[in-house]
Amino acid sequence: MINEENIQLFKALSEDTRYRIIKALIESESECKENKYGHKGELCACEIPELIGRTQSNTSMHLAKLQDWGIIKVRKEGKMRLYSIENDKIRKILKVVEE
Repeated sequence: MINEENIQLFKALSEDTRYRIIKALIESESECKENKYGHKGELCACEIPELIGRTQSNTSMHLAKLQDWGIIKVRKEGKMRLYSIENDKIRKILKVVEE
C-alpha cells in the first residue's frame, strides 16, 4: 500500500527550494535563538527568501505547497506570516540523511 504522506515528504525534499526552506526552518528550531522579529523556532515569510537565496514570489509558491502537504504550518501575527515545521517525520528523515 502506498502512503501518500510519505510520497509528499520525498517530493518536498527532492526540490531544491523546498529542501532549503525545510532546512532553514529546522535550523531555526535547533538553534533556539530568536529571529530578528523576536520569534524562536519560526521564520517570517519575509526572512526566508534571503536565507535560501530565492525570490519572494518563488519562495511563496513553495511555502504554499509545503503547507498544503502538511509539512509546515503558518500562523499570523499582525501582518507577519510565521512558518514552522508541522510534520515531525521530515525532521527524522533529514536527521538520517545528514548523518
